[in-house]
Amino acid sequence: MALLRLYQPLKGYAYNSDSLFLAHFARPFIKRHARLLDVGAGCGVVGLLCAREFANPLDLLEIDPDLAFFAQQNSAHAPNVGVICADFLQANLPTPYDCILSNPPYYPQNSPASPNPQIARATNQSFLPLDALCAKAHALLKPQGYFILCYHASLGDALLYCLQNAKLNPVSLRFVHPFKDKKATLILCCARKSSKSLLEIQPPLITHNSKDQRDVSTEVATIYAQARTYSIKAQIG
Repeated sequence: MALLRLYQPLKGYAYNSDSLFLAHFARPFIKRHARLLDVGAGCGVVGLLCAREFANPLDLLEIDPDLAFFAQQNSAHAPNVGVICADFLQANLPTPYDCILSNPPYYPQNSPASPNPQIARATNQSFLPLDALCAKAHALLKPQGYFILCYHASLGDALLYCLQNAKLNPVSLRFVHPFKDKKATLILCCARKSSKSLLEIQPPLITHNSKDQRDVSTEVATIYAQARTYSIKAQIG
């Protein structure tokens, strides 16, 4: 795969390893010609990684104008990619999609929000409540379409409840742990519309061998190598 250069804000919300883990988790569910939507796309990292292999038609939706600008720059040379700067819950989007991806805000609504409004929108679920996200995802998906997202592990019960309440059946879960003897911090989840499949729990993803941040597990090193992303911090204007 070619190197994916990604411009990001000099000061503001930037993608992290969660996005790379989500894209890696999602790719086996994405087929050739599948139409993709990345909700809360930020600079476009998840959607662009997922669409790269088959040049899937992809819409990157981002509410923040500056992040949408970066997504536009990052996707300029990618085929079949459009950028939509809008509120997901209010946007009139073309339907239907085969797969919707999202790394949504998951900090609880009553938790302290970042003083940076861009970071607050990207991290606090008051800006995109989980139940509303799931309901609209269901409305935009084709029958048998996939909704693939990541969420904080401590909120796993709320995630499963909202998915099932929106008639999206969880079909695959993977828990991400910082160390093999520590509790999970992240859930990777694939849910499917109009599906009666039983839930599969994948083996855990362990990110580190030690507290040295450079000492990542063999699997994480492989995920980074396959993603081949290169972040470039930039300032608009």
